[in-house]
Amino acid sequence: MDETLSFENFSFGGSRAASRSDSGLETAGCVSTLELSAPPSHRLLRKRVPVIWVWAFAVMLMVYFVTCGAPRLFDQIDGQYAGAAREMMVRGDWLTPTQNGVPRLQKPPLVYWCELLSLHVFGVNEFAARFPVVLATAGWFLATGLIAWRLIGTRSAGLAAALALAMCIGTFFFTHLVMPEPFLACFLALSFWSLVGAISARLERTAEVDRWLIATWVFIALGTLAKGIHALVIPVVAMSCAALMTPSIRRVWRRFLLRPQGWILCLVIVMPWYLVIESQNPGFLKDHFFNEQIGSALSRRWPPDSDRVPLGIFWLEHLVLFFPITLLFPAVIQAAFGAHKDGQLPLKAGARLLLFWFLVNALGISFANVQDYYLMIGWPPVAVWIAWAITRHRISFKWPAILLGLLGIAGLPVACLLSVWRGGGSTNSDQIVGDTISNVFQILPASIWKDLTPLLYLASTATLSTGFLVWLFNRKGRFDLAFAGFAFFMAAMFLLSTRGLAIVQDEFSSAKVAKFIDAWARPGSIVVCQGDPNERTTLFFYVKRPIFWVNGHSDMEFATRILGIGRDDYLTRKQVAKLWREGSQVFLMIERGALADWNAYLGLAPDESIPIGTCGSSVVLLNRAN
Repeated sequence: MDETLSFENFSFGGSRAASRSDSGLETAGCVSTLELSAPPSHRLLRKRVPVIWVWAFAVMLMVYFVTCGAPRLFDQIDGQYAGAAREMMVRGDWLTPTQNGVPRLQKPPLVYWCELLSLHVFGVNEFAARFPVVLATAGWFLATGLIAWRLIGTRSAGLAAALALAMCIGTFFFTHLVMPEPFLACFLALSFWSLVGAISARLERTAEVDRWLIATWVFIALGTLAKGIHALVIPVVAMSCAALMTPSIRRVWRRFLLRPQGWILCLVIVMPWYLVIESQNPGFLKDHFFNEQIGSALSRRWPPDSDRVPLGIFWLEHLVLFFPITLLFPAVIQAAFGAHKDGQLPLKAGARLLLFWFLVNALGISFANVQDYYLMIGWPPVAVWIAWAITRHRISFKWPAILLGLLGIAGLPVACLLSVWRGGGSTNSDQIVGDTISNVFQILPASIWKDLTPLLYLASTATLSTGFLVWLFNRKGRFDLAFAGFAFFMAAMFLLSTRGLAIVQDEFSSAKVAKFIDAWARPGSIVVCQGDPNERTTLFFYVKRPIFWVNGHSDMEFATRILGIGRDDYLTRKQVAKLWREGSQVFLMIERGALADWNAYLGLAPDESIPIGTCGSSVVLLNRAN
């Protein structure tokens, strides 16, 4: 094969490569393809992409959309945004997000605005809460594909990158949460796509370069409104590092950073909301930028609102989060080293920009209050790298297929053991390390594992079958079918996972509590929850009445900590006991392990100490005398 990766015009594969078919795909023998038209500004000739990839990507998107209505919203992250948006809708307020009437000003407003629009259109339900996230996720996939298309020079590479990102198990689970990271990931990808467009444009065409850079600043502004200054810092630092290493793009770097137009545009989009909120909540800007933004980035936020994931565990978890793409890493690394040895992989311009995008994000995490999903905004460079290897080097799927089959074989005896397991129903909290994904599996009781066992049988069988099929496709040289096999397999896994999430939802959601309260509540009833508001956040979405907190910390939110708003929502045990004995109907939500202590403290009679309902590890008590 005489095709090279010359990086002419700052892309993988120069004009000579761009005029030819994708190596290894359309030449691998009778590959079914589908014509797609190129954008007018692109100089590539019309090419073909494997039609099976188009179907795989369509199926993957369909799975993301049809599963966004299940399960119930989860506590902590989901309820923080969906609950605040519901309150904004009830008040008719598009400006200030609130929880229980208390301003929640930790994050900018764009996610809340998207939630509001969705709730107005679809009603107050789980589908409406997750729909904006799924739209942002789809945009993230497409933006990643556009980056790969421009850098590598073929549509099949763009589709492969989008598909690789979509099929990662971490992508599905993280974008199934209502949080700003998918929005930030989408706008960051679009920002870097615009920067790559500016780099790839001819320097004498300054108007074209400026259009790309203006688009970059718009996407930076939107990302800032979604999450914060991360959307600004990451592109600026990555572009500066790339310019330092690549003199040929310093002219673009100067037009990007040293001209005032982009900064002014960004400030015009971002600052109005910040200034209005500062006028209503004095001290907000200082707390938001120095404590919430910079403090979190340096793991110095006070008070801490989450446990730090140990850095070593964080990186090991990503071997799981990238699955099944993780199985391709050895072959992709070998392909990259081989191309570099042959002089076919000189990292220039756009490719270096993507490399620094990932490195800046990865290094920044080392100093932050690390959470599992913090790196996801830097996953697109990995997907582009995978797409390059698949579409240019025809990497072998033999060993990935064998490993996949072995995983399926190993899963079957594990399912058998779980089907006869008679384990206990609780986990010692002292054994839980940090705020990691593994905690999800540690806290599940044995009864839940019994319900999950049939799904594990199905998943193991599907894994074994997919491993055999991918091995067979690879043996026949059908690399397009092998890669698509991974995608269809993960689509099936995501459907099974959605069913699994529905089984365990009561362990992580307070939605069931709302049903108990609605069934028993009378006008004027009082709801009291043990703990902090950031632990039982779905109560704000499902419970349509004020909530009080006992044994909670009132300093978690800026508005309560500095301005005193909502401080009366935090009760002492004596105040709860007084309310319990007065005329109002009181619902008390506590942990099951604290039931005996509260029974003794409130002096409950045997009939009063029986919960009216349980939800995971929580129980709900009601002062029945009233």
